[in-house]
Amino acid sequence: MSRLRRFLARCRAALRATRWVWWWFRQVSGDAAYENYLQNAATAKTLSRGAHPDECILSREEFFLDAMRRRYSGVTRCC
Repeated sequence: MSRLRRFLARCRAALRATRWVWWWFRQVSGDAAYENYLQNAATAKTLSRGAHPDECILSREEFFLDAMRRRYSGVTRCC
C-alpha cells in the first residue's frame, strides 16, 4: 500500500510541475496576455468601485488589434 501512495504522490508532483511549466510558458510567450488583461481590468474595477461607464472590456480581437497597433506604431529605430 505504501508503494501505491508513493507512486500517487509522485504522479501528483509531476502533474503540479507540468501545470507550472505550462503556466510559465504561456506567461513568457505572451499567450496569456488577454487573460491577464481581464484579471487586471476586474481588479481595477473592484478597487475603483466607480469606474467610468464609458470604459468597457475589450474583446479578444480588439485586444489583439490594440496590441498590434501599439507595437507597430511609433518610432522603430534605435537612434
